[in-house]
Amino acid sequence: MQVCWNLTNLCNRDCVYCFRELNERQLKLHQNLSVIDKLNSMGGERITYCGGEPLLYPNLIELMKYSKCLGMTNNLITNGSLLTEKNLDSYLLYVDKITFSIDSPSDYVNQATGRGKHYYEHIKGLLPIIHERYPDLVIEINSVVTRESIKEVDYMFETIAGELSFYGIKKWKISRFCPLRGRAKERENLFSLPDRVFDAIKNKYDGQKAMFEISVRDYSDINENIIVSPKGALKSSQGTEETLIVDSILDTPVDEITKALRLGGYHV
Repeated sequence: MQVCWNLTNLCNRDCVYCFRELNERQLKLHQNLSVIDKLNSMGGERITYCGGEPLLYPNLIELMKYSKCLGMTNNLITNGSLLTEKNLDSYLLYVDKITFSIDSPSDYVNQATGRGKHYYEHIKGLLPIIHERYPDLVIEINSVVTRESIKEVDYMFETIAGELSFYGIKKWKISRFCPLRGRAKERENLFSLPDRVFDAIKNKYDGQKAMFEISVRDYSDINENIIVSPKGALKSSQGTEETLIVDSILDTPVDEITKALRLGGYHV
């Protein structure tokens, strides 16, 4: 079983199309350790730590260390802005795959969309250090494509192929803007891509040969993972709709969670 854990709704960036949870309070360390125990008892094999920005959760390292000790695979999705040369080892020691969210190399575009000033340059500076220290770490780039950022797709391909591929980038994921919840749902009319536009991107890039794998992902691909929310609710998504499985992993017996997952078509 693979789980996408929105560990916190806090973020140090203000991306205009973000669909992070806005109204849930994150759990304390001992509660989240219990969440990991339950996921492990249900056959959890991989946790993708995301958010918000997961590095803003003060005990992220303890959680990743614990899940790793239980034999789980740890993936980390981050904007990378809180990573530095000095703290890299503290986090990456327990990470099997790291995904950086980059929509454009342009400083102007990143400031306009809420990523912030010098965003791309910061990640670009970290990549050679990460690649040297952790040559076996899987590094991926995820780019969200909206109606406003469609022109950045070709620019991103040229950038990854020309600059970043030398630093061990294994995959570039192009994700269609998804108005699942929060601000993204409120701003659907501003950022949603027409099918024909998205299909053109998919036809051009999906499976294209390069030094790295390219994957173009539509709404339905969110279904690959079960979602854990900041307060510990278990959810699934279908397209742009989200379904509650159980309101609290902590307060629900494992056999009831397992039954609910099986009824939802998940194999546990």
